[in-house]
Amino acid sequence: MKDDLGALSVVLNRSTETPGRLSGASFVVKENIDVAGHVSTNGHPKWAATHAPAERDAPVVDRLLDAGARLVGKTQMDEMAYSLLGANPHYGTPINPAAQNRHPGGSSSGSAVAVAAGLVNFAIGTDTAGSCRAPAAFCGVFGFRASHGAVAMDGIIPLAPSFDAIGWFARDIGVMAPVGAALLPLKAENAELKEAVLLTDAFSGVGMDFASAAAAPVDALKAFGPWREATLGDDFFKTALGHFRNMQAFEAWASHGAWISANSPTFGKGVEQRFAYAAKVTADQKNAAESFRAEARKRIDAILGSQGFLVSPTTPFRAPLLTESEETLDAKRYQMMRLFLIASFFGLPQISIPLPTSDAPVALSFIGRRGSDHALIALAQRFCAQMKKSP
Repeated sequence: MKDDLGALSVVLNRSTETPGRLSGASFVVKENIDVAGHVSTNGHPKWAATHAPAERDAPVVDRLLDAGARLVGKTQMDEMAYSLLGANPHYGTPINPAAQNRHPGGSSSGSAVAVAAGLVNFAIGTDTAGSCRAPAAFCGVFGFRASHGAVAMDGIIPLAPSFDAIGWFARDIGVMAPVGAALLPLKAENAELKEAVLLTDAFSGVGMDFASAAAAPVDALKAFGPWREATLGDDFFKTALGHFRNMQAFEAWASHGAWISANSPTFGKGVEQRFAYAAKVTADQKNAAESFRAEARKRIDAILGSQGFLVSPTTPFRAPLLTESEETLDAKRYQMMRLFLIASFFGLPQISIPLPTSDAPVALSFIGRRGSDHALIALAQRFCAQMKKSP
């Protein structure tokens, strides 16, 4: 397989030749997911040098192989999965096929690029704080983050375990459901999603590029079925983002602090700063975040109701240019985190839907109740079919 975009870290050719719902489909997995006989580099050469090859495949790999899919490689990622842009100072930045002068998004950068470039039918990533949703939006493909705990994370290097979740990418919305059928629990009986809830906070301050691309799809969504608006308020987002940052950082240090202290790895500027912050987060700060999350979850559940799904931009802007300054990129990361924390903090499934545009991609997202993963994918399929019919 020819890869001119720097998406792949390892080329493979693995299949069980067992007929299944994914027969004929090819896929790749992110570098933090174990494949027997290969070191999971976690996006860092020192990690690779200090860890042995995996003895067995991660269960997520086994389930996809058992469903008939063929594994053709592993993909590049941001170092330690602790970024959103896709730039890796050690292994390079995969080229965004949809906008080669822009970042591909991370940390599941290579997986999204492999799909966008047509190298595979689908790709597996991980999503802690937007690591599948950002690259899906930036590369113009469908991207999904599963409900927290819906897919086992065994054989996958953790970052922040109470947020880490499996996700996947595809160019075709029709591929998303069979991948979900292979990985997700059986469909919940009460998981139907019928009422669109436009999160007005999320739409405030978006760039004109998103606003113009989203106008017709949002109008179509309002004609698609019942809808209403909801708001959380700036105070909620500011408080939630602070607690989310602390809890993610506390867990990231618990996952990797001992290794960092023992090996003194060199990180890129952003990741270095985040781990330096993580080393200082206290148990009291983490406990405060847990308390906030428990109370705030009640509010999110009330907004969703029994059949609601949140509607939000996936990201508030197109992929940042490769030439943008560190300060600008850090500010944009903060803006993205503001949107990503809803699904991440409360363990909810989210699907990113690319919008028609003649320029660099933008995307709209649907967020469902925890456990409504199958229903959310089915909803996105119906919406995309409706969009095709619209004039």
